[in-house]
Amino acid sequence: MKGNQHQLDGGGEATPTAKGQDVAICEECRQMPSKYKCPGCSIRTCSLPCVNSHKHRTGCPGKRDRSKFLPLSCFNDSVLLSDYNMLEEVKRVAESSQRTRAKLCPYSPYRLPLFLRGLRSAAASRKTKLLFLSNGMSKRVRNQTRYDHRKRLISWTIEWQFPSVDVVLYDHGIPEDANLRSVIKSHLQLGPWNHHLRRFCDVQLDQLKFFIRKHHKGPNSPFRELDIDAPIRQQLADLVILEYPVIHVFLPTDSYDFEILKDIHPIPQNRDAQDTCMNDSLHMNGACFPEEEIEDGHVESHTVDLMKHQNGQEVELDFDQGLIDAYSDLIALINPDEFLDLDCVYAGKEVSSVGNEVEEGEILE
Repeated sequence: MKGNQHQLDGGGEATPTAKGQDVAICEECRQMPSKYKCPGCSIRTCSLPCVNSHKHRTGCPGKRDRSKFLPLSCFNDSVLLSDYNMLEEVKRVAESSQRTRAKLCPYSPYRLPLFLRGLRSAAASRKTKLLFLSNGMSKRVRNQTRYDHRKRLISWTIEWQFPSVDVVLYDHGIPEDANLRSVIKSHLQLGPWNHHLRRFCDVQLDQLKFFIRKHHKGPNSPFRELDIDAPIRQQLADLVILEYPVIHVFLPTDSYDFEILKDIHPIPQNRDAQDTCMNDSLHMNGACFPEEEIEDGHVESHTVDLMKHQNGQEVELDFDQGLIDAYSDLIALINPDEFLDLDCVYAGKEVSSVGNEVEEGEILE
């Protein structure tokens, strides 16, 4: 029996048994024989406290790495079943994420609903680039901007920010032909509910400063100063707006550290006078076209290009805004997939050709 007796020191990893077989010692407490083997790191432990201790010490999750390389010699039915379960779990998570995304965002940014496409097209005809967020975002939920196809009018949601007093106000259903003065004056009337804006109420509207960001990205994006007497439609031209316009209001004594852009090409106020002058110039000068002159006694003719004369002038075309809006709405309603739908066209021809064929011995009525 002396051959079966082993003396265990502090660094021993095995202990003798009655049959002479060595049993591994717990690698955590180094005192008791091990009973469990961790599937993740293969550490042997003897009890639940040792299992939890080794997880806390090593950060091991206690689960087998199912993506770890396994040689073909060690592959068996249990490994195959584990791989199958992993693939099923991945499929279940992918399908669950698709259902969750469909609930949060019912439409993609490339296939907007009809009313949003019409709104974006109407804004584009007014030289305003309108962007939309995913469904569920706070600005998307708060936005009530709509486009009336009958009136050809956009009703905006406007956010007013007063940075000096940290106040934010919202207006919904503001027509685009209104000016900022008529909208902001309702918020700057003295009353018990707007005591935070008392400093703005004591100042005349002409002395306040109104700014809007030209681009929605970047903290250093420049701002444009707005005219409170001009229509909102003209104020939002050549801007990139995310959901709805955000207007910043400053006191004349407030300081701001952002760049202010000035309009290089102002929008003309009197469009009718400009159209009348252009029509008169077209009527007086006319349009120049190549003309062929034929002389008597000559077989060959020569061409005189009147475009080379000095009295020829360039003609600029200016379409009516209502016509632009009408064509923009038609383009927004068109489905691009219908242009390449050739199956329906040729399918009808094939059916008609088959119907006209007469079998042998058949009499036509």
